Amino acid sequence: MVTITFNEAVSGFTNADLSVANGTLSAVTSTNGGLIWTATFTPKAAISDSTNLITLNKAGVTDAAGNTGSGTTVSNNYAIDTVRPTATLIMADTALKAGETSRVTITFNEAVSGFTNADLSVANGTLSAVTSTNGGLTWTATFTPKAATSDSTNLMTLNRAGVSDAAGNIGSGSLVSSNYAIDTVQPALARSTTVGAMTLSQQLDSLKATQNKQLSDLARALGAMG
Repeated sequence: MVTITFNEAVSGFTNADLSVANGTLSAVTSTNGGLIWTATFTPKAAISDSTNLITLNKAGVTDAAGNTGSGTTVSNNYAIDTVRPTATLIMADTALKAGETSRVTITFNEAVSGFTNADLSVANGTLSAVTSTNGGLTWTATFTPKAATSDSTNLMTLNRAGVSDAAGNIGSGSLVSSNYAIDTVQPALARSTTVGAMTLSQQLDSLKATQNKQLSDLARALGAMG
């Protein structure tokens, strides 16, 4: 809320008499005959500026006697920070095999709070809990790919609406990582063929044939001796 109080009731006062830095004002209105005027200030989006002023040109107003104001009046300073948090998301290894993991780094343009794994959507794998060691500017986690998976197109998505900066600005929209490939399918024997192996029945038949031959040979030998 912006309040402009004159030393006496005035007329002719409009927003055209005001110069507003980095924002807009709703139409000025008075409920007490022109002595006190109010308006609502809305800061400009995506602005970070610690030095801002509103300037009133008093030449645009007159009192009941017809006296015109003179000179300008400057407001107290006000700071604006309407820059929403943005980020980059980088996976160190974008081609993962069985037994491998990858470090994931999420770097914001300013320190944020409220960031958890719930703000991340992860394809074909899991992330350890995101942590920051520099006050919320940079966050890291370890990605572990899903077992027995072969997929060359995977993405990680950050929902920025889950984070806010020190000024209370909430992130907007989503951020998608670069593509990463996963191949954690272990080699396996697809078909086994045994050459020359005999079934139990074949083995018994072979044994019988061998025994019969041995008995036949023994009988011939005994006959020759008699």
